[in-house]
Amino acid sequence: MDKIKILIVAGAMDVGGIENQLMHLLRRCDKNRFQIDFTSTDPNAFYLEEIRALGAQVHLIPRAKTQGHGAYCRALYRVMREGNYDIVHSHELFHSGIVLPLAKLAGIPHRFVHAHNWDDGDGTGRRRSLLRTLYNAVMRFSIGCFATCPIACSTLAGKFLYGKQDFHLLFNSVDTGKFLEHYHDRETGEFCDGVTNVLHVGRVTPVKNQLFLVEVAQELRRRGAAIRILCAGSGDEHYQRRVEDAIREQQLEDRIRLLGVRRDIDVLMRKSSAFVLPSKYEGMPLVLIEAQASGLACITADTFSHEVDFGIGTLTWLSPEADAAAWADAIESAVRRERADREAVVQAVESRGFDSDSFARRLCGLYTEAMEDTP
Repeated sequence: MDKIKILIVAGAMDVGGIENQLMHLLRRCDKNRFQIDFTSTDPNAFYLEEIRALGAQVHLIPRAKTQGHGAYCRALYRVMREGNYDIVHSHELFHSGIVLPLAKLAGIPHRFVHAHNWDDGDGTGRRRSLLRTLYNAVMRFSIGCFATCPIACSTLAGKFLYGKQDFHLLFNSVDTGKFLEHYHDRETGEFCDGVTNVLHVGRVTPVKNQLFLVEVAQELRRRGAAIRILCAGSGDEHYQRRVEDAIREQQLEDRIRLLGVRRDIDVLMRKSSAFVLPSKYEGMPLVLIEAQASGLACITADTFSHEVDFGIGTLTWLSPEADAAAWADAIESAVRRERADREAVVQAVESRGFDSDSFARRLCGLYTEAMEDTP
């Protein structure tokens, strides 16, 4: 039987929640049954080396914002046309409204689209322009016309991108094994100096709201709490400089640390006593699944679907209007709690399908079903 050929369109394939999810798929799919390739707009993106090592192709295409939509569309169409793909799977939010008609034009019969967020703002609070509102409406219409298999990581994300159109609900997942296997291990070394660590993981962008974490760190210091916030991730250079400047101006270097991109998130979680996520919006954050799989008490903004909650009492939701004092209260309470019972975590992961094996199996099942329905 010929392999099912799939082209994933998901930006640069740099570090991020969507990209992590797609790597789980690539690592776990049956390589004898599926050929999964990727496009990338960055020749130096974080995951490209591993993608190629796993037998997938990476097609480099121009970045639309810098090299123009014409160059982007021509390159993407050429990849689709020459690759003889059975399926294109777009993870580009409203931009999928451009990807999918190109796939139709290239003769690709099965056009998957994946909703990962319930908002598309820049995190600054500014209202969308009339042009952006019009663009979103046109793209949503295009997606409705050209998508053959709409998927969403949460109910909110699906309703945001597809409106009243039906979609498959496929929760995000993580490699729970690396968290559960070392669940009770004690860590030594970096950051194990007697100060209580609270971990945050996310791109350094206004949406992830790290500037607010600086306020929280300042409040914790004012109270005399021996708590340090560790922030893993990189992102927008301008916003990161603002965060760094705020830390320096408040002399908080010993209370909040920007760690950059880290490959050892599971280890950092074992070195931490709680997890914090003040995002202005999310789809279904992988890192919150990882934190719960680690048994950590989690404090998160009430800005996305509660479907991510394991339901075992480890997650505290806070209003986005809550001030730094309320977040400091929640953090001080969280770090005093014991890690969740491991068996309760295992049961929640299995019952909700949050494990990456389950995600890969379900998505590959949708790919297979699509091919079986091909005339």
